[in-house]
Amino acid sequence: MTALVHRKGHAERLDRGRAEMRERICAAAMRLFLEDGFEQTSMRRIAAAIGYSPGAIYSYFEDKDEILYALHIEGFGKLREALQVIDPALPARERLRLGGEAYLRFAFEHPEYYDLMFITSHTVARIREQERWDVGWDTYDFLRDLVRAAMADGVLPAGDLEAATFAMWASMHGIAALVIRGRCPMIPQADVGAVVASAFAWQQARLTRPTVARRRPAARRSVKRVRK
Repeated sequence: MTALVHRKGHAERLDRGRAEMRERICAAAMRLFLEDGFEQTSMRRIAAAIGYSPGAIYSYFEDKDEILYALHIEGFGKLREALQVIDPALPARERLRLGGEAYLRFAFEHPEYYDLMFITSHTVARIREQERWDVGWDTYDFLRDLVRAAMADGVLPAGDLEAATFAMWASMHGIAALVIRGRCPMIPQADVGAVVASAFAWQQARLTRPTVARRRPAARRSVKRVRK
């Protein structure tokens, strides 16, 4: 029994050590991908960044494409965590607003992940190799459900669900990508946050319908018939 417990503890330490090394490799690779570009980053340079031998790093990842895809998966995990804090019991309008805010907050708090997830094109080939791109589909399904609920409640105009979902995502992505890539020189840096908040509020106000209090039908008065 003691030997079995010892072997189990040893295996757990090995797994933990392997996971920690993968994290170190991914962290170094992300920095190099963003600073020098994916094409200019080699497995040898990633290994050198963590003081590891070039040959040994291949026991953790087969190539830099696999490292990039691992970072891609990590990023979607963080995005899902940000979205899942939204209380499903809230009104559809509130959930739609909170979903947009959570998406933008994730993008601005984790620009390095956002870049690898939605901007760089180097993950496309690996995504196409998958039978089902679960992390991407699950996140998109989450947004689709928000839009569907908003339509059902009359917050968004009824119409093509897929078109509306894509339009909502494209709008949020456009804001995030422009800011992350520094494509807003016409806006003073100190004002970018306020402009983003105002743009998001403007979009929500234009896309969604105002809440209209529904009038209850007037109670019918009972009329007593008088016998003649």
